[in-house]
Amino acid sequence: ANRKHRLRLLNAGTTRFYDFYLVAPGKGVQPFRYIANDGNLLPARVIMKHIRLGMAERADIVVNFGRYPVGTVLYLVNRQNQDDTRGPKDVQAPGTRVLKIIVDRTAPDTSRVPTALRPLPPLDPLEIEAAPVRRWEFARKSGMWTVNDRLIDVTSPRAEIVKGSAEVWELVNPSGGWAHPIHIHFEEGRILSKTVNGFDVPIPAHEQGRKDVFVLDKTTTMRVFVRFRDFTGKYVMHCHNLSHEDHAMMVRFDVKPD
Repeated sequence: ANRKHRLRLLNAGTTRFYDFYLVAPGKGVQPFRYIANDGNLLPARVIMKHIRLGMAERADIVVNFGRYPVGTVLYLVNRQNQDDTRGPKDVQAPGTRVLKIIVDRTAPDTSRVPTALRPLPPLDPLEIEAAPVRRWEFARKSGMWTVNDRLIDVTSPRAEIVKGSAEVWELVNPSGGWAHPIHIHFEEGRILSKTVNGFDVPIPAHEQGRKDVFVLDKTTTMRVFVRFRDFTGKYVMHCHNLSHEDHAMMVRFDVKPD
């Protein structure tokens, strides 16, 4: 129907990255409102024309099909080239059609997308400065996938964290050949900084909310602030390239009572 629709995109693949564009033949790439990632509303909507997703990343977008007359055909296309499991390469048009959308009827629409969505509480610089820092390096060693040069041992935690505390986790990909989407179970974090090849790069607006999947492209480091709230127990962090995960690129961490 020619009204607003909220679409949730999930990269449920094993090793493939996607870069999605909404295209109307003869009219080119169409804009949409990006409102949420990884299950969380952003502080404000972001107008975008494409969205790149690593494995397990999610994105909620709102498309206003009221802009199009009945009979319009649109396609969601993937323009991300990737021909091996190392990770994405370049982006090229026209891309591969993934989803066909036909505007076939009219419908009333009283919905709206507020400019402000869900405010994020400001981070306290003093709390961040006082937080313990853990460095996690995701790399390939002797043909195996490792975190800090070790394989997963499910019987032994690599970190023990007190419930109610907060930490800064440095997620590091030293490789110039592989990409790693890192999934932290149990809790979500907020990106504090991002570097590529040792140089600071801006954090895109759609990555400034709470997230639980952090895509480490080649030679990328992210500093992520995480609070460990609510529950105790055993949890994992792993690369969501499943061939990496299944070959032991994972760590167990335990949240213990205070």
